[in-house]
Amino acid sequence: MPIKPDHVFLKTSPTLNFTHIYRFLSISFSMEMKGKLFALLLLFSLVAISTGHEENKKTKLFVIGDSFVDTGNMGIKSSDGLMLTDYIASFLHIRAPVIYARRDKASKSELQDGMNFARGGSGVLDVSFNNYSMTLQVCNFKEQIAREVYTKADLEDSIALVSYTGNDYIYHSRHQKGTMKDVFDQTKAIVDLLTKNLREIRALGVKKIAIFGTPPRGCFPGLYSETLRKCDKTWNKASSTHNKLLKESLQILNKESNGAKFVYLDLYSAIESALFDENTETVGSENRFKACCFDGHMCGPIAHKICDQPALSIFWDAGHLSQNGANIVYSYLVPSLNKLL
Repeated sequence: MPIKPDHVFLKTSPTLNFTHIYRFLSISFSMEMKGKLFALLLLFSLVAISTGHEENKKTKLFVIGDSFVDTGNMGIKSSDGLMLTDYIASFLHIRAPVIYARRDKASKSELQDGMNFARGGSGVLDVSFNNYSMTLQVCNFKEQIAREVYTKADLEDSIALVSYTGNDYIYHSRHQKGTMKDVFDQTKAIVDLLTKNLREIRALGVKKIAIFGTPPRGCFPGLYSETLRKCDKTWNKASSTHNKLLKESLQILNKESNGAKFVYLDLYSAIESALFDENTETVGSENRFKACCFDGHMCGPIAHKICDQPALSIFWDAGHLSQNGANIVYSYLVPSLNKLL
């Protein structure tokens, strides 16, 4: 079932009540104008954070995963603007963490917010879209600790965000000519590998770890049937099966916690709610199931062929959220994110 949104969209400087401001925007402006004003509001909040609150800031965000959270390691980001990483970082009162690709050029100030190791196309298997597995990302994380870029105290006060949205399943289906039965058959092995990576992150000393469930892939552009107005039930069942096993693993991890906390972020329900919420003013999209970018299956932030109103789209391309979509989905994740505080 779709979950109800939490309308506290950003948690920022205590001197600024952004909840009231956003509610004012909701009443006073169109959805497209709200999106633009909200982006400016987020930018302003990040400037305030970086200039006025750095001395007291302890939380760092370390990001592991795929293109849903990769803000530049792949060379481009799969969005027309802000991504879930940006919104979650702002929720934690910090700037989006510096990408791993800039590790040697980053200033000390930039490193204070953590690091993003995620890379688009990654999975948990060694062979996926880019052969840059989550295990390799964890090794890169370990490297930064070995180089004393981050200390034990840094890790104890940090949060890890892990995004696994199903690249291994998609790669197997598209490039290895696997059947849907093969997709279901490999689910347990994939969740086991994912769980192993989560244990390794915990072993590094990170006390709070948030993990995305896989999204309702059958409702994404290309799999959603506009003729029948239905999502692909088989792909959605595959996502649900993965998520069920993942939640069972997280229960086990939390029982052996050793002082660490694992929080499940229900990306499936959040995206489902964004797509099927009957309140069109909340969603602000005329066609929620179409990609805004027509350049190809995967678009960067600059595209040549786009929809008329990108600020009202949910999907940027066939596999990723637009800034507006990320904003809406983030709002549904806030109750779970609160568990990290």
